[in-house]
Amino acid sequence: KEPDYAFIKDDDVPDSKGGPGMCVKILHEYVDNMNFTDMVFDEAIRTFLSGFRLPGEAQKIDRIMEKFAERYTKQNPTVFPSADTAFILAFSIIMLNTDLHNPSIAESKKMTIDGFIRNNRGISIDGSDLPREMLEGIFLRIQKSAFSLKEDDDARQQVEGKGGEGGGGFNGFFGNSKEEKKRREEFQRERDELMSKSHILLQKAKDNGGGIGGIKTVADDKDNEMLTLTPSEAVPFMFDVAWGAAIGSMSQILEVTEDPKSIALCLRGFVYAVRIASYNSMNVARDTFVNSLAKFTTLGSIKEIKQKNIECIRALMSIAISDGDSLYESWAPVLQCISQLAKLQLHASGLATDDELFEVDNDADRRGSFDASALGRTSSSMFGGAKEKKEKKSQAAARQMELENGRVILEAVNEELIDKVFANSAKLSVDGVTHFITELIQVSASEVVGGG
Repeated sequence: KEPDYAFIKDDDVPDSKGGPGMCVKILHEYVDNMNFTDMVFDEAIRTFLSGFRLPGEAQKIDRIMEKFAERYTKQNPTVFPSADTAFILAFSIIMLNTDLHNPSIAESKKMTIDGFIRNNRGISIDGSDLPREMLEGIFLRIQKSAFSLKEDDDARQQVEGKGGEGGGGFNGFFGNSKEEKKRREEFQRERDELMSKSHILLQKAKDNGGGIGGIKTVADDKDNEMLTLTPSEAVPFMFDVAWGAAIGSMSQILEVTEDPKSIALCLRGFVYAVRIASYNSMNVARDTFVNSLAKFTTLGSIKEIKQKNIECIRALMSIAISDGDSLYESWAPVLQCISQLAKLQLHASGLATDDELFEVDNDADRRGSFDASALGRTSSSMFGGAKEKKEKKSQAAARQMELENGRVILEAVNEELIDKVFANSAKLSVDGVTHFITELIQVSASEVVGGG
């Protein structure tokens, strides 16, 4: 974490001069100075990672790859529909590189090309898939050559020529031989620094008669003291290490299983994870869990809503009710889901939604106006008729799916649950209400611009 770095100065120092936020500023400057224009996605990642080694913590990898995805999408706007899609695929590619080039994983258990494509199913806009050819190309290139630092290339070739030396560590990207030795030395140096800090803290606690900021010393005798942490103090460090793997595991289970017990267990994990992240101001983890859970509701996409999706909706509403005061920016996906729920319920009740009302008005405008240029379009309309008929058929199928989903929602999701989300906003703190209203305005504005 940034405050632990020795070069970070006091809170009153601006980030440009070494204060809090400097690490993020360095990351942004590094990424903004790179040019990924017209580069293949995985090759852009290879270039990006050639100058530094990714940290081991999933949360830090998240932040780094999120910034990369934003930069790549900006310079290549036609490759992905959104930066979120690029981010998800980038994180998946990092995991693929680790899996394919980790010598401790047996060949029979390594990721296959079909498994990689399956893991990235539905990550594009509205739950659609990325082109299979694109994913196959990425897999084959990563399989052929692991990501690596420039300074590691010569060392890796030397080790491979000698048949390897020593043990432990991943090839190339995660270090080997000389690089692995360097990492061990860095680990030892960090360990010694941590021990030194602990010794100073213990000495202060002893001088003060025990106890600093809730951290207490326990002693069997005067010469044998040890530092103890309360469970609440240990949780943030444990969660920071575990949440990346946890969300990956729970998401995979939710994606493939229909077993009610497994679904309930995963959703309980999501609820507790959001609560822990919110309580400890771990915003990236909180936003990731809430966005992932919102995705599993399938609201906003033309997909059949199943029982597990209903349970995801209930879990999301439960989070909004019980932990709304600390959701902050994560209110956005919650309110978007509530908006989609209202739309489906109106549709199932036989009432016109906003977009249908506007569509009727537009049709009336078209009927009441005369298009002079239409007189010369008889020939082109013959060719366009089949396409228009296909589009109408597709729209009718989507309407039917919405109607069926609306009926399921109407029966399974109690309207009082949604009303309770808004009723509980009266209990939010000033800061909580501010974020709630801000996100509500933004969601409303996006609906007005997007036509519902």
